[in-house]
Amino acid sequence: MCRHIGYIGNKEFIDKIILEKNHSLIDMAFQPKEMENAKLNADGFGIGWNSIENEKGFFLYKNYMPIWNDPNLNSFAKNIKTNLLIGNVRSATLLTNIGYQNSHPFVFENLLFSHNGFIENFEPVIKGKLLGLLDNNLLSAIKGNTDSELIFFIIINIYKKEKSLLKAIKKTLQILSELCKAAMLNFIIAEFKGTKNKLYATKTAIKLSPPSLYYQVNKNKSIFISSEKLDKKKWASVKNNSLIECSKNKFKIMDISNLAIN
Repeated sequence: MCRHIGYIGNKEFIDKIILEKNHSLIDMAFQPKEMENAKLNADGFGIGWNSIENEKGFFLYKNYMPIWNDPNLNSFAKNIKTNLLIGNVRSATLLTNIGYQNSHPFVFENLLFSHNGFIENFEPVIKGKLLGLLDNNLLSAIKGNTDSELIFFIIINIYKKEKSLLKAIKKTLQILSELCKAAMLNFIIAEFKGTKNKLYATKTAIKLSPPSLYYQVNKNKSIFISSEKLDKKKWASVKNNSLIECSKNKFKIMDISNLAIN
């Protein structure tokens, strides 16, 4: 399980987005308010962002240590601006799946991905079935051994064929609903497309209650999506079986209950 944050909007320093908040990403790591399946998020963290000065895609900063123990976080976060970001603090489902390569978010070409949830019976049952769905040329790109990264590559596999991230997310959820008996499937996915960047998020599950998720649209039209409320301003709770699509100044929520997830 994890806690995560997505942001799309105006150019802003990273620390303003995720750290200088009443209930920041660090707070969500050592004192989460709404996480039911674990007590701490101490198994690594990561931040992925689009650099304003270098329009080439995403950059990553990850650490397998707890976010509160990282001495370099504040320095770089105060000096880098972005208009598209995903941050994640992690509580590993399995102790054998800790380490840098298993920390979120994951990046592949123009996509950035974070998962808050898990697939039940992943290692003994589901992993092999999902690997069998991937094109061979993608197998070597998988660096870790989590269910989250493999879900990401199922999305990538479909995205390369459909050329639509929205379709890829929906088809991946359909596949998982057919293969998994139980899973929590809250995703945040960023798509780098120059001036047409997008941010997607899901709140859904299979035979379980999905983790908490909120959104906030600021006066300047910047959009936050977060597992927990970051401040005392107005936040809206995302309904179960929802898929959010955001671009700069645009926000849309879709009902995905027709995908037969639950």
